[in-house]
Amino acid sequence: MTSECDLLRARGLDVIHYQVTNEVSAGNNTAVTLRTGLAAPWSSKSYHLVRELTERLRPDVAHVHNFWLRLSPSVHAACRASGCVTVQTLHNFRLLCTNGLFLRDGKPCEDCLGCAPWRAVVGRCYRDSFLASGAAATMIQLNRWRGTWHEDVDAFVALTHFARKKFLAGGLPDDKLFVKPNFADQPRCATSAPSGSKVVLYAGRFSAEKGIGTLLTAWARAGLSKLGSLMLAGGDQECLPADVLDLRPLNISGITFAGRNSSTKVLNAMANARIVVIPSICYENFPRSLVEAFSLGRPVVVSDLGGLREIVTHGWDGLKVAPGDEVALGCALRRVLEDDSLADTLGANARTTYLTRYTPDANYEMLMRIYRSAFDNAGRPLPHSLRSFAPAENHRGKQDPCLTQSKS
Repeated sequence: MTSECDLLRARGLDVIHYQVTNEVSAGNNTAVTLRTGLAAPWSSKSYHLVRELTERLRPDVAHVHNFWLRLSPSVHAACRASGCVTVQTLHNFRLLCTNGLFLRDGKPCEDCLGCAPWRAVVGRCYRDSFLASGAAATMIQLNRWRGTWHEDVDAFVALTHFARKKFLAGGLPDDKLFVKPNFADQPRCATSAPSGSKVVLYAGRFSAEKGIGTLLTAWARAGLSKLGSLMLAGGDQECLPADVLDLRPLNISGITFAGRNSSTKVLNAMANARIVVIPSICYENFPRSLVEAFSLGRPVVVSDLGGLREIVTHGWDGLKVAPGDEVALGCALRRVLEDDSLADTLGANARTTYLTRYTPDANYEMLMRIYRSAFDNAGRPLPHSLRSFAPAENHRGKQDPCLTQSKS
């Protein structure tokens, strides 16, 4: 979201960034937590706050990125009532699934897709809580009944075509549902080719759905510490899920915990890595670490699942393995660790993929087209600020500046 704000500001558009925290209360007050949960499906407080803000500032577009808990779907109605054209980016599957992941018992689950999500309440799919799952399920069903997604939103942004298909199956309107991937700012050029490193980097949350248990098991059983080292960026060892900590009898070695680092430090670590690994067992939409790896010319090894299946071309800019398959993951990592030529070829192709699809210029053009469509859907004239924009630069056939630098 911050990157998108910067993208628009850099091109002369005025952007007001309104943000609240989803942390319920610093003191873990049960009453406050309960009130927040009950208001999550439709909060009158957030409605009035956002309506007052939009009526005072009069934005042309209200672009919502997240609305759960403190900012409920009432904000879409508030923007509509104030006369704003409203756009919603779909970063997860919260409109269709109580936990937003389509994940249950460690496996993809679509039981609630396109129907009332009461099975998720019985199964306590959100935070393993009956009450929390009930609040999430009520939010989904209440806003279907009142027509929030058909009446109060002019355009939705899915991050992949895979996600778009799921949202269509869940009942979102076809003519309002667009695809725009994540992007990465042009980073500094990597100072060395992937083959110059023996580091495998994982950058993400230390949570079960991210497949970190699969990764550590694969690392140990394939004996990969003899070939390189594994860097985990996203937390300390104590942050690992309980089931992952139980893997200690495997005598896992060759692992470095980088902690919770700034995005700049993560990019530096990525620029000095050989491989970036994303072993998720849930439907990923578009992990930021993936597009950042591409921008730095780093090959990826990912689960063949969800949006990852669509984004990565096996054998071109990365390798794909069956989700949760420790043996296949270990074999894929071994291939890239042992074969310098493969690592460099995949990395160069990853950089080409970035330049072709995921630059700021390309993303800005896609976003402007979506905003134009949103105004058409709303039956509103396009404001002057959005009437013209420079098309994205076509990088096909052009010399990569990072490649030029490496040769000079």
